[in-house]
Amino acid sequence: MTAANDRWAKYGKLGAVIAFVVAVVVGAANLDGFLSMIERFTDSSASSTKNAGAPPTINSAPGATAAPNTSETPIAPDRQDSTPTVQAAPRQTATPQRPPTTAAALPKRAGALVITIKMGSGGKVGPSEYRTGAQPGANVDVYDDIGQLSSGCYPSWVLTRAGAEVQKTRNGRCTSGGITMFNFGDSLDTPGTYRLNVDVVTDSGQTGSNAVEFVVR
Repeated sequence: MTAANDRWAKYGKLGAVIAFVVAVVVGAANLDGFLSMIERFTDSSASSTKNAGAPPTINSAPGATAAPNTSETPIAPDRQDSTPTVQAAPRQTATPQRPPTTAAALPKRAGALVITIKMGSGGKVGPSEYRTGAQPGANVDVYDDIGQLSSGCYPSWVLTRAGAEVQKTRNGRCTSGGITMFNFGDSLDTPGTYRLNVDVVTDSGQTGSNAVEFVVR
């Protein structure tokens, strides 16, 4: 019995060793499998994370034409400059100025002057007679070979009584224009013989004179 027991004891120990070895082998195999599963799970998770943001890939059938990309980037409208455009003022060209037009030169007068003294009728009492204190007034007409003179013609008047000067005056033209050229005033307050003389000169150098005599009673 002792020998048999020893033999079974040996077998038991051998079986235990074999069982331990088998357990180790099986455990190692299971461990490799477990590690392999972990690696596959890790790779799968990484691949899923990598492909999560990418659009799905559509495998086109052979010979099929890829659909055009209809997503277009919106074109921003042209930006309008808020600064107003300043239009340059049109350049003004200087217009050449013509020299001022002078008045037409007076025609050159010619010929002797024909001078006529025209006495007024105020206070007239007879041919070449006026009452004392009369104020007849006087004008003059001047002609030459061209016609009657007005501007550029200057009469000078002198009134005398018995050879003594009583009054004198001058005019700037040889037509009255409705205004009496020579006013007697109170020069005829004294009776006597009077002489009214007028001397005329023109811008053309013509000269002439005339006189009238009358009596104040």
